[in-house]
Amino acid sequence: MHIRPAQPSDLESIAQLHTQSWRTAYRGMLSDAYLDGDLLADRRALWTGRFAQPADNQSIVVAEIEHTIVGLACSFGDHDARWGTLLENLHVAQGFKGSGIGAQLVSHVARWCVHTHRTDRLHLWVLAPNLAAQGFYQRMGASAVEESAWDAPDGNRIAELRFAWPSLASLLQQPQDAAIGPATPAPHTSTRSS
Repeated sequence: MHIRPAQPSDLESIAQLHTQSWRTAYRGMLSDAYLDGDLLADRRALWTGRFAQPADNQSIVVAEIEHTIVGLACSFGDHDARWGTLLENLHVAQGFKGSGIGAQLVSHVARWCVHTHRTDRLHLWVLAPNLAAQGFYQRMGASAVEESAWDAPDGNRIAELRFAWPSLASLLQQPQDAAIGPATPAPHTSTRSS
């Protein structure tokens, strides 16, 4: 498994991974009509914009195995004066959940925070009903620090929690690239991502 910066040529693979991730993780949270509709076009539009007009503080990386994208992370450095860098998207392909790819992507983002933005702060939003994601981030050292509500694209309003790390030291000690193969499917560990 190799983590590398995403390229515009990765857009379709990224949009498809994001779509499948939402359809799996958010079933029962977002409406079936929205999830079963033209979600791919919606996600494709999001990533087209991020590649066409990237924010100065944006980082998109992908995890690749044998030239196939199996994970992605999108972050915005120093997004919040109090909480630091925002991990906006974290998605891992279904057949690779539980294999350590998500943890390695989070660690990669932590290293980027420290080296690029000189910050030791990282946060993300997780939907309150997404207990699997909350458990994943807690095991990685984050904790819920704030509650809010997300105006979801299907018109629903869903409770969400901000998770943050008090320090990135433990994340910086994770191995970088590793030999990883398919794993037994595990619960989805997505952030509440736009």
